[in-house]
Amino acid sequence: MNIKIINMILNRRIIAMYIAVITLLFAVTPDHKGAMNILSGFSPQESRGLDIIGIIRWNLCVLPPVATSILFMDIEIRVLQIYTMIRSKNIMKWFMQRFIGVVIANLFYLFLFVIVTEICAAPGDYKKNGFLLFLTLFFLHTLLVSLVSMALCVQSKNIHTTIVFYLIVEGIMVVIGEFLPKIAAYLPPYWGMIRQVENSSFGNISYLFLIIGISVVIIMSSFIFIIKNLRA
Repeated sequence: MNIKIINMILNRRIIAMYIAVITLLFAVTPDHKGAMNILSGFSPQESRGLDIIGIIRWNLCVLPPVATSILFMDIEIRVLQIYTMIRSKNIMKWFMQRFIGVVIANLFYLFLFVIVTEICAAPGDYKKNGFLLFLTLFFLHTLLVSLVSMALCVQSKNIHTTIVFYLIVEGIMVVIGEFLPKIAAYLPPYWGMIRQVENSSFGNISYLFLIIGISVVIIMSSFIFIIKNLRA
């Protein structure tokens, strides 16, 4: 793995942005301030009407690693692609390095969130049942949105397409789930919310395997789609 790529995607500005968002979410979240509570999303089954604050908070939780991934890929395919690809001599190798960088950026955000909240509030989330599941669901969700957004960016050569996609998934679909709680379990943004998964009528092992499996398939499909478009 090229350390330069990690330094490019996780530069000082990105890390500062991560810390700023984490601090903001920590400050505006009432009661328990652990990462598991802040990043757990919400359950439409518990909502009484449209939870605007919950939707805004969820988007603030998800946006940092996704935005980092999109902006990184946009720069790579616009300015540096010709030179870096020639140096790599292999499109698969070129993108694999950047894919690993995006994975690290998503993981770094999540673990930084856990570390900061553990230091500041000492909630002991890492000792709780379901902590590993929480990490898995949230990470898969941000990585899924990041990869699909990157695929759209590569295909359209236009970052605006990815913005529309993000607003549809994390905006419109979340609102639909709020108004129609019975279908929330089928909507991608709710797959990353452990609070919704636990309260869903589908909240069992089969459902967890289903949403995790679908998420992995979408991530792999996006990976292949990007490679094909880069070769075109």
